[in-house]
Amino acid sequence: MAQTMASMTGLSQGVRLPGPAGRRASRFTVRASSAEAEAAGRRAVLGLMASGVVGSAFAQVVHAGTVAAIKVGPPPPLSGGLPGTDNSDEARDFDLPLKNRFYLQPLPPAEAAVRAKESAQDILNLKPLIDKKQWPYVMNDLRLRASYLRYDLKTVISSKTTKEEKKDLKDLTGKLFATLDGLDHAAKIKSPTEAEKYYGETKTVLSDVLAKLG
Repeated sequence: MAQTMASMTGLSQGVRLPGPAGRRASRFTVRASSAEAEAAGRRAVLGLMASGVVGSAFAQVVHAGTVAAIKVGPPPPLSGGLPGTDNSDEARDFDLPLKNRFYLQPLPPAEAAVRAKESAQDILNLKPLIDKKQWPYVMNDLRLRASYLRYDLKTVISSKTTKEEKKDLKDLTGKLFATLDGLDHAAKIKSPTEAEKYYGETKTVLSDVLAKLG
């Protein structure tokens, strides 16, 4: 009875009782205090970081206010008239088929004939790509060069003075683009046999066309 009364007296005075239970409570108290201190430290660090970010942003705003406004000038002049840019400022009709769009630089007949010869040579240079069966490159290069060639041959044909000259060159041009279409289709279906056939025909007709160009 006396021991029970002593125990109750100790609890009422806040005295830690000896024994295993008392030791466990002490360790829990120490751990809780350590966790609270660590959390408080993290909050302090986060507070300092937030203060630094806000201060930096405020400094940038103040600095931006002191920078003079950038003056925006008028638009640059049109580039048309410079070498190679005569039609760069003209509108394009994107509703038309690609081959009918006006996107190539027009040239006088003599210069158009020179560019036509260059395009013809580029088409003849496709042979290594055909031999390697590199069909996407064959189609892309062929269509690009054929667009230039078609455009320049029309310029040359329109410059001819006699009906006979115009008719002969126009007939050859039609025959040429028939073989070019065959070569393009051969590359599209990836047929080495068809590609060799139409390349040979294209080479022959190109020689005739170039002979007419002089």
